Amino acid sequence: MAKKKGSSRRLRGDTDSTDGDTLSSVSASTLASLRDDFGDEDLADEHPLERLIDALYEKRASTRERALEALAAFLESSYLPDDILDRRDTLLLLFVRSVRSGGAAEAAMAARALALLAINLGAGDASERVFCEARPALEKVAAAGSRAASARIAAVEALAVLAFIAGEEPDDVEGVLTLLAALWGVGAPAVVAAALRGWALVASTLPGVGMGAEWVERSLAGLEAGLHAGDVDVRGAAGEAIALLYHAAGLAAADASGEDDLGSPGPATPPLAGEDGGARAAGMEDVVARMRDLATNRGDASRRSKRERASLRSTFRGLCAAVEGGDAGETRVKLRHGDVLVVDTRAGRVQLDALRRLLGQGFQPHLLHNPLLHQVFNFEPRGQPSERLTRLEKRMFRSPAAEAVKSRQVHRARDRANTAAYKGAMLAAEKTDNKAKEGIRVTKALGGDVIVSSGAPLPEPLEDFWADEKFEWLGQAAGLLVPALIALAVVVGVFAASRPASPEGSARITDVAP
Repeated sequence: MAKKKGSSRRLRGDTDSTDGDTLSSVSASTLASLRDDFGDEDLADEHPLERLIDALYEKRASTRERALEALAAFLESSYLPDDILDRRDTLLLLFVRSVRSGGAAEAAMAARALALLAINLGAGDASERVFCEARPALEKVAAAGSRAASARIAAVEALAVLAFIAGEEPDDVEGVLTLLAALWGVGAPAVVAAALRGWALVASTLPGVGMGAEWVERSLAGLEAGLHAGDVDVRGAAGEAIALLYHAAGLAAADASGEDDLGSPGPATPPLAGEDGGARAAGMEDVVARMRDLATNRGDASRRSKRERASLRSTFRGLCAAVEGGDAGETRVKLRHGDVLVVDTRAGRVQLDALRRLLGQGFQPHLLHNPLLHQVFNFEPRGQPSERLTRLEKRMFRSPAAEAVKSRQVHRARDRANTAAYKGAMLAAEKTDNKAKEGIRVTKALGGDVIVSSGAPLPEPLEDFWADEKFEWLGQAAGLLVPALIALAVVVGVFAASRPASPEGSARITDVAP
């Protein structure tokens, strides 16, 4: 396997103080119900993990199921290897026993808890022991057609994760791949889809040089049958496995080398290439044609719902681009403190999807602290996440009705009033300074009258327009001309009054008189 032994199982020193809080928050409700079942309050101060382990010894199935649910939540939500290492043998024994003899719900929870236990232990001797001890029970449940589908799905997923983490021997890996491939054509569609995804997860760790052409073609034929299945999840899982096989086995390099000149050295011939170094494996053309049809919903438009058709188109368009164009795409996962995980390979995409399905909301805490995930994705967080407020702290400090918020509002209103008063005083002082510069003083008398006084000199009066010497001759001429015009008018009047009247005028006047 590609995973190496000896990975670190120690958490950073600043996370030790949160162990008790994390465990108590995960299993508080379950511990309360278990305490009601046992009826003893003497062990209230005991470690919560010990209480959950004690509950797995109970005969009542519901008690064991609640304990398994709480343990799975604890293993999923946080990475605390110190608590697990001290109790790994006991947990392994109880989980395997529940897988073998428990009901459907108990077996499913126990299988998932086994996978989470291996993730917390990391790659090494401890996880290899978990794989060796749990493999027979998981294989029996996964292959048993009489068991419930939920138990079989959980067993298949747990078996794939254990082989992915702790499968060091080639025979063990080949045995798991053979078992998962045998489940492709039998059982419920959900079981078949889980087997296809588990097979892809285990195959993602195989080196391309170790894949023989016969094995690849046989696997390709089985995966092609999944493309014709009636279930949408089965088709999508088969398409993901085909895209992984295409990239892992070197078919993309074979297609690229076939386009080179004959004189160029080119890459080494991969197992899927033909004699000329560029031919595709038998049946690959049919597979690509079928994936193109699924990308356009050809032949399924009348038998699928709108949501299923959209899901098929979205899935197989990306897979067709990966198979035909050789581009695996890029997936970015943003962490809470700002760091980003970038996955740009098809194998990394398969591993990312599998771990996110298993861990759920605990994927980011494990990605921050678990060395196993750092090794899988070749990723190292750049820093610790910032402290986050709890729900009670948010209610105390951020709620509009909180005392702190009310006090902050009062202080802000007071600060705004003080700022406004300061600005008003500054503007008034500026106006006073301007008036002082102009020499103007405004005072108020005893009677209420306002007196405006100024120390500045009064302005000079305006100069007479006619006082200029250039207009003096015009005044003198006017003084001589006006008396002459008056005398002329008098002479004309006297002359007109002394002139006698004409006879025609007088006769005419006489005739008119009565």
